[in-house]
Amino acid sequence: MDELLSKAGSQAVTFAIKSGISIASTYALKTITTFVTQIPKDDARRIDRLKAQLQNRVEIVSSAINLIKLVAARGNTNLDSTLKLTKDLKDELDKFDEKMQELTTLVESSKSPKAQKDAINAVEKYIRDLLQRIEEVTPFLNLSLTTSGTTISSVLPQHISPGLLLQASNHINVNNSNGYGKVGPNFQVTVFSVFSQVDKDRSNRITWKEDMKKAFVQVVKNDNDFKYELKIDQSFDDERYHNVEDGEKPQSITIDLCQITKLFFSVSGNLLKLEEQDSPVLVLKIDKNIKGKDQHENSSTENIIWLALGGYEETETNDTDSEEEEEDSQQTKNDQEKIEVSNSITLLEYIIRLVSLQENDQKSILEVTDERLSTYLNDENPNSIREQNTDVKVVTKNMEKIRL
Repeated sequence: MDELLSKAGSQAVTFAIKSGISIASTYALKTITTFVTQIPKDDARRIDRLKAQLQNRVEIVSSAINLIKLVAARGNTNLDSTLKLTKDLKDELDKFDEKMQELTTLVESSKSPKAQKDAINAVEKYIRDLLQRIEEVTPFLNLSLTTSGTTISSVLPQHISPGLLLQASNHINVNNSNGYGKVGPNFQVTVFSVFSQVDKDRSNRITWKEDMKKAFVQVVKNDNDFKYELKIDQSFDDERYHNVEDGEKPQSITIDLCQITKLFFSVSGNLLKLEEQDSPVLVLKIDKNIKGKDQHENSSTENIIWLALGGYEETETNDTDSEEEEEDSQQTKNDQEKIEVSNSITLLEYIIRLVSLQENDQKSILEVTDERLSTYLNDENPNSIREQNTDVKVVTKNMEKIRL
């Protein structure tokens, strides 16, 4: 499916690029900070200097590690062995954090100067060993990046709409200030899922079916942590027949955002081979096996769900509609006016990209580096087709050629 959507010219981005090393090191550095408050000043100064060295080394290698993980997630199998090195380093940081907590507890409860001194020496040795380990790994990381030909850039892609990107950022920052709740407006969409996928004569054929003619999508943060859900609620005000009398109820889907491993965008519904769907389409690759933000690296290839969100298009109604139907439609419109509703699939795409970055890095988008932000906004598909921003100079030049 990934390959087919890429060949169809859709823009793609992979979200399985969690910044695991820097997050693990943050916890380790916090435990060192707690530890130095429990020991004599001379020892604390020495440990603090080592902590500063560790922080500096980790910050240097984190960008390289994140880039390697990104390239590997996009299909470069040559980096598999290097990924194992980065995972081993993260595991060592996790173990270091656990050991630091044990030693801090030992110092706090110890009444023996010798036991305290032994704990201090152990911490110093642990930090030096970890620094040495990072020094050993760094040349291999550099070699991997050099041989893969990959570079990290902070340049935003040309197809990004600055206005919509600012809107998305504003919605997210307002939500960050509130601490929880809905991010941005309700998005009015049509929902599709994969009906069948067959391989005939080595030619994959995918058929999509309409699940909800009209639905509202919300991106929601449940608490003060950077953890998000995508909620999809069907609306029966969709000019379709629904057997409510026999108990038919609107569908509702909730997806943990960390389960969205890949996103495809197309300016046209032709991506789904649906003649009647001509508005932009956002396709989500969802791995239901993922149960938490730490499971990105090992997500299973089984239990994958594909959903497509297309722009909702109202069908034209004739003049014979009853007054009751018109009144119901007007009431629905009045209700929607009370709630901010958007039909912009692109705005929804930007919000999903940016909150995925916040959830993966566990920090505000205002705190991430330009390179990290660019990673989540750039297109990884060289075959993608997307509306480009018009060059003013080209338009002006063409206008000069016009003779009246």
